[in-house]
Amino acid sequence: MPYVKPFSYDDFLTYKIQDGDTPEIVSQKLGIDLYALRSYHNRYCESVQDCIGPTFPRHLKFLIIQSQEEKEKIEAHREFVKFSSKDYKLPFRPGQLNKKYLAMYTIENGNEKHSIKEEVNVKWLATYQDNYFFIEIDRKALFVDDKEEKTMADELAERTAKVFYPLEVVVDTDGECVDIHNFNEIRERWARVKKEVLNEFQGKPVDERLKVFEDRLNNNNFISKAFLNDWFLRAFFNSLNIEYKETGTIEKTIKFPVSKKVGDVKFRIQQSILPTVDSYNLVNVIQKGILVDNRSKEDFENNILFPYNLEEKKFEKLEGTYEASYFLNPNMNTVDSLYLECEMKLDVPQKLTITISNLANEGKLHLDGNISLYVPSPEKEPSLFKEFFWGIVVIVLMVAVSIWAYIKLFKH
Repeated sequence: MPYVKPFSYDDFLTYKIQDGDTPEIVSQKLGIDLYALRSYHNRYCESVQDCIGPTFPRHLKFLIIQSQEEKEKIEAHREFVKFSSKDYKLPFRPGQLNKKYLAMYTIENGNEKHSIKEEVNVKWLATYQDNYFFIEIDRKALFVDDKEEKTMADELAERTAKVFYPLEVVVDTDGECVDIHNFNEIRERWARVKKEVLNEFQGKPVDERLKVFEDRLNNNNFISKAFLNDWFLRAFFNSLNIEYKETGTIEKTIKFPVSKKVGDVKFRIQQSILPTVDSYNLVNVIQKGILVDNRSKEDFENNILFPYNLEEKKFEKLEGTYEASYFLNPNMNTVDSLYLECEMKLDVPQKLTITISNLANEGKLHLDGNISLYVPSPEKEPSLFKEFFWGIVVIVLMVAVSIWAYIKLFKH
């Protein structure tokens, strides 16, 4: 068996975290881009518990940073992004996709902040007529607020949610998740999962919850709607593989499920692609925009899913922002890592931050020279952003379709 050298911070250039430090403060102090700081540490740290999001884990003492020598070395040569046509279509080629990711969700409601971490494996299964791709999603919850302990309701929901995994999703050529594929397989697993659950949990409330859950398993639309509003799926498969035209930038309207209570929120964004790969040979896509939802601020405050003011009269519009940075594998144009942030400026401001990082330490990726694609001329330059605690925590922790989420939905 080959020898594996134990992890040691002595092998890296590090920064000792001080009292009061946040990733943003350290990035300013060291003059390093915030996302680059976060991404580099997460790539090389010892375990998923040491990965950083908007804040540092409580136990973390050292931050791994990139040396100037290493930065200069890998900056020496950059390749142009390869498109599939003169319309600057970024091809979606997930045929070799089989990666494990750490997803971190931070929910801020005013001064209240909570976080969730989960491990997710994403694997390509098949391609249908070059138009659709079947991709497997397997996941498990890791921590809520960096704690491993769970309530009985959490345990019940987690055991029940096992019926959905592995989940097979359908993704189109634009890199957008459009449907669930393995409904029948999910239903076939239920007998085994139900038996395992009943071996650990008994009582009338458990039986009632399982009955509700079982009824929902027979409804394809209910399952699809729940999963297609899932934060991981919506952020990971976010229609990045589109035509960017000659400028490298397009404007479009998108929707994102900021919270269960308000549903999809509409944003008007600019989506840009940089003409060359970065120092890790990753393709960079940036999304930035503002909230343009038809609902009023009052509608959002009252958790109304559709515009209440149907007549033409003055009402206060809600302000909000959306920003995302994507780093894509240059051969598949699939997500290697991403950072996404949505904010709604309500009376009690609400913010959702999603960080997804590839857990494999791959260093600098090598571009596949056998891929023959359209490369733009070098002169082209692109122009370049809670639900309250238990509602959001439960729906994400239990993969948005857990039994606990179902019961809460019925109650409200």
